Amino acid sequence: MDLEVADFQKDVIQESGNQPVVVDFWAPWCGPCQVLGPVIEKLALEAASKWKLVKINVDEHQDLAGSFNVRGIPAVKMFVNGEVIAEFSGALPEPQIKEWLNKYIPDELDLELKEIAILIDQGDSSQAEARLNIVLDKEPEHPLASLYMAKLMLFTNQEKALEYLTVAEKDAALINEALSLKNLLNILVLSKEKEALPEAPIKPVFVEGLDALISQNFSEAVEKFIQVVMINKAYHNEIAREACVAIFQYLGTQHEVTKKYRRRFDMALY
Repeated sequence: MDLEVADFQKDVIQESGNQPVVVDFWAPWCGPCQVLGPVIEKLALEAASKWKLVKINVDEHQDLAGSFNVRGIPAVKMFVNGEVIAEFSGALPEPQIKEWLNKYIPDELDLELKEIAILIDQGDSSQAEARLNIVLDKEPEHPLASLYMAKLMLFTNQEKALEYLTVAEKDAALINEALSLKNLLNILVLSKEKEALPEAPIKPVFVEGLDALISQNFSEAVEKFIQVVMINKAYHNEIAREACVAIFQYLGTQHEVTKKYRRRFDMALY
């Protein structure tokens, strides 16, 4: 197969928007290049469509070698969306190259979870849950899949959501998001314990906010909680403030409710 670059812009920059492109800078006179070449070409063939290999002869393309600071060969660089995201130099053995590839190229499960995240953002919870069940059947302790499932179950099954969050928070990269969801879960649980809430003139407003939150009427819930913050921020250990923060984190910075109310909430605090 012909792997030599024909059009760098098309073969590498544009194509890296569709799949990772691994570029091997080499030269015919380079001994280590002759060792690395067959190994990385074999791996590219085995990878099918997961990633693409492009080879650049530095003698013929000195401009490209200079543009990407190639100071010694073989030099291997991975492009994603037109940018170099990883690289190595020298004739690494096959196991190390595989490890490098696995670190930076998403596997099928990673891609599946990205698609599930899109479904969740689009509000297609039924399809997202069905696909998550398949993932979790295979890997019951997968932290990111558990986090997504907890998010889907937060308003329908708090006990199961807590079980999934317990798995997710074991991953250091997910612990902040998991704790944020757990805070929101704890606030949802208060809806079952309204009578136990401290008596105060502002309590009915807070309860109205809880009811709106349970109905996933986030706009009304935040409205009520902001009222509580403005009138009595200290009520029940600043629970209204915590509720607003938890809702904003749950919805994300780009959600219309977050955009509409975040500034009002910040102003209410002072």
